[in-house]
Amino acid sequence: MVVVYSVVVPHYEDPDRLDRLLRSVPVARDDIEVIVVDDCSLDQAALDALRVSWPGVRWCSTRENAGAGVARNVGLDAARGRWLVFADSDDEFLPGAFEAFDRTLRPDDDLVYFLAEAVQEADGAPSVRSEWVNERVIEYAHSPDEEARQELCLQHIVPWAKAYSRAFVESNGVRFDPVRRGNDVAFNVLAAMRAGRLRTELIPVYRVYRRSESLTADMSEAAFMERFWIDRSLSQRLSALGVRRGRSATGQMLLSVRYGPGTALRVWWLAICSPMKIEWSRIFDVGRWRRFLVNQRRDAQERIK
Repeated sequence: MVVVYSVVVPHYEDPDRLDRLLRSVPVARDDIEVIVVDDCSLDQAALDALRVSWPGVRWCSTRENAGAGVARNVGLDAARGRWLVFADSDDEFLPGAFEAFDRTLRPDDDLVYFLAEAVQEADGAPSVRSEWVNERVIEYAHSPDEEARQELCLQHIVPWAKAYSRAFVESNGVRFDPVRRGNDVAFNVLAAMRAGRLRTELIPVYRVYRRSESLTADMSEAAFMERFWIDRSLSQRLSALGVRRGRSATGQMLLSVRYGPGTALRVWWLAICSPMKIEWSRIFDVGRWRRFLVNQRRDAQERIK
């Protein structure tokens, strides 16, 4: 049987949630391969028990603990499917997700975006975590012009709720950055900008969980600066490709204020001296500030649950 889907899952020290994810994938299908890449978890005994429960999964490992980006690259090298589908080990696919892929994916597609739902793991309440990427997908579906496409390509920076042509990814040599945070940003943006055949499907296929201990919930200054450097580096790479409109620095310039004047001045200077996009009208727009603060408050409330 030809492998149609390669589901690539990085994992570290979370076998219970990984089991939840695997239960959401139709692993019994001969045309689906699930590749779990363990990033040298300390509790290998718990992982061994999971391996026994899921003999149909392809189990790989990084050489040393290096983060999800390195693990995803190991998965890329092992993949044999026509389509690459990425998932985080603490999330899950929605019922009917792969049937939706069967119906909608076309042989000439390079990249197809879908929708995701988000919930708070603590109580199952709706989360705002997928709102931003869903809005980009919906906007492009309704108005597939060049501006909406650029916004989708530059702002949809997560690997889930989409399907990549493996041949397209390999032919362009796109890889995940070997960093702890933001390792998927450049992969998603650079691949999208190079995609010749890019589409959206307004079908929810993925459920992302918000939990307080995840890497995405880390709002420390060190985490903030690492994400900023990723965006700045990506803008430089985009500029080298001839893309004049890089990643926006405006939101990070606003966020930098919370870490004090020293950090704010440094971020503002580095942003100005880079190809990053700066929307000065947004910085001095009182209405945008109000919406920004409201969204930050909602996001912070979810992270502490």
